[in-house]
Amino acid sequence: MNVTTQLDLILRVLIAGACGFAIGYERDARAKTAGLRTHIIIAVGATLMMIVSKYGFMDVLGNKGFELDPSRIAAQIVSGIGFIGAGTIIVKHEDVNGLTTATGLWTTAGIGMAIGARMYVVGIISALLVLGTQVMLHRNLSWLRLPNTNEIRLQVKPGDHHISIIQKRLQAEDVEVTSMHVRRTDEVTVVHLAVQSEGPTDMEKLTAVLETMPQVVDIEIY
Repeated sequence: MNVTTQLDLILRVLIAGACGFAIGYERDARAKTAGLRTHIIIAVGATLMMIVSKYGFMDVLGNKGFELDPSRIAAQIVSGIGFIGAGTIIVKHEDVNGLTTATGLWTTAGIGMAIGARMYVVGIISALLVLGTQVMLHRNLSWLRLPNTNEIRLQVKPGDHHISIIQKRLQAEDVEVTSMHVRRTDEVTVVHLAVQSEGPTDMEKLTAVLETMPQVVDIEIY
């Protein structure tokens, strides 16, 4: 493999690292589970494995008795990255967090594979699309005019009328309950609420309102 070819392969790794940096920086800025370093390493690693898959066995190609499938290593990247993505998904109190980061890692690997295959334009445009999706479609941006959504987990004193009182108080704060899940025990009732409001909700104010209610024992807002 000549020097020109080696420099071209190094360029691919550097471009993939830059794409991973852009996506990871946004995740790091939001304090997500997988951030800058993880995305860079995944992009570079996927590119490296793609290069090995395409060029790593050129010295044995054509030899009698050798049959190589250049897509075999690349195929393993897709399945292997799933294990890393699964590690970023957190399940807490029946709520799932980290799906965006996990899918971002999976797509970052795909971007690295595209650049490793010398599909520069496709890889870079895909990276920009992922980055734009994560930044511009973040749920707190008002220009989309989408309802602001949150999840609330409450521990409430036993009694059905307590839940209805809480719903009415939320409505008085212009917060609509879109779904509710109730789990009762002998000591306490656990209520999961999905809520939304037309404008941005002041979480500190909402927490303070719920804390003043004698029916509420514990509050968690996501």
